[in-house]
Formats: sequence, C-alpha cells, structure tokens
Amino acid sequence: MEPREFRNTLGHFATGVTVITTTTGTENIGLTANAFSSLSLEPPLILVCIDKKAGSLGAFKKQRPFAVNILEQGQVEECWGFAKKGEDKFANADYTLSEDGVPILQGNLATLECHVEKIYEGGDHKIIIGKVKRSHYDMEKDPLLFFRGEIRQVKDLAIY
Repeated sequence: MEPREFRNTLGHFATGVTVITTTTGTENIGLTANAFSSLSLEPPLILVCIDKKAGSLGAFKKQRPFAVNILEQGQVEECWGFAKKGEDKFANADYTLSEDGVPILQGNLATLECHVEKIYEGGDHKIIIGKVKRSHYDMEKDPLLFFRGEIRQVKDLAIY
C-alpha cells in the first residue's frame, strides 16, 4: 500500500491532539502527537507512538517521567508550536512543572502524569507505554481534534 493512501485513510479517524512533555533534567522536551490511546485500566496504562526520526525520542527512557497534555479547542497555537522542529517550543508556552519536574501545559482539557513503563518497536515509530501516576481534567472544555489532515473543533463536526 502506498504510504500517502494509508495516511489519507487513517485521517478519516478523528483523534484528539496531545502534546507529550518530559525533561532530561537540563532541557524541557515537548512534541505534538495524535497517536495516543488508553491501554489498561488496571494498572492504569496509556500508549503514545513517537516517530523514530523525532529529535526528542531519546528523552524517553524507562522510568523517566512524562506528561500527556490533552489539548482543548482553544490550544491550536500549542498544537502547531510543539509540532515544529528545532526551536525552543516552551518559549511562548504557559506551563508549570509537575512534582517530577515535567512541564505541564496550562489550560489543558486533561493531563496524565506518567512514567515510561516500556518501549517497543512499531515500524517507523517507537511505542511508549506509560504508567499513569496522576490525572487532571476539566469538564467544561471541549477537545481539539485532528480529522482529515486538519485541526478541527467539536462544533465543526455533526454530533448526533
């Protein structure tokens, strides 16, 4: 199958948008990801897939803390800002540090604070399994969505 055709087909599955953040201890790391999923309720596990070409992939090591910042519809700037390569992605970001020193974006729809449990090969990506330590959410906000290659909001899609 042609990669572009596969990507276009997968684009018909609406996903939420996340910014995955961690720290090396000396540098804050952040990247936009929509390949994210819950994995297990007991124990509480999630997974996120990160492209092997991502410069920040090396920051994800076993037992290192990280956060999944699930974006709300007003965080389009954060979505695109953390999708860029090479610049200080936190320069214009509003964030605080977790107990583990991981940047947590402010104003999120939800946040999961995790530790890397395992890392698996997944084709051209690495699959990061995270064990969730803490979670926070806001019942008043709506999600930022990715659908057919574009950022969308719930109001853009028909709800039945």
